[in-house]
Amino acid sequence: MRHSRGFTLIELMVTLSILAILLAIAAPSFQGTIQSNRTQTITTDLTTALQLARSEAVKRGVKVDVCRRSGEVCANAADWGNGWLVQVQGGDVLRVWEAVGGQDTVTGPNETLTYRPNGLLTKVNDAAHTTFTVAFANCSGKTQYTVTLTATGRVTSTKGTCP
Repeated sequence: MRHSRGFTLIELMVTLSILAILLAIAAPSFQGTIQSNRTQTITTDLTTALQLARSEAVKRGVKVDVCRRSGEVCANAADWGNGWLVQVQGGDVLRVWEAVGGQDTVTGPNETLTYRPNGLLTKVNDAAHTTFTVAFANCSGKTQYTVTLTATGRVTSTKGTCP
């Protein structure tokens, strides 16, 4: 009796062809999932920075700033995509977040955000709240997040769809 071990060349070719077809179908949906997760991670990082600044202001009893990065210093611009940092006003940098990279965008206020020692946020442009938008460039119809910061320092994020 002859026992066969392994696969024939035809069986291997058919299996690889089926695998290639499945990957071609699944790859685009994975890209969307990866992008959505990346956008959510950036939103979480921004929320963490804002909460850290508030807690450090209360803990240290001093003003703490959250601002856009230009190297290791603050810069005024609406594009927060180069990263941001938390620092004691006029003092030490507490933590630095790197640039978001890729095709993600983070837009927010032009001014540096400052938490007072009581945990309240100084007003930005005399507005009741400050918002950030985290989205994928050219995100028409895709997921975007809005981070809202009230004058009391409370941070919330909501998931939405790009216009």
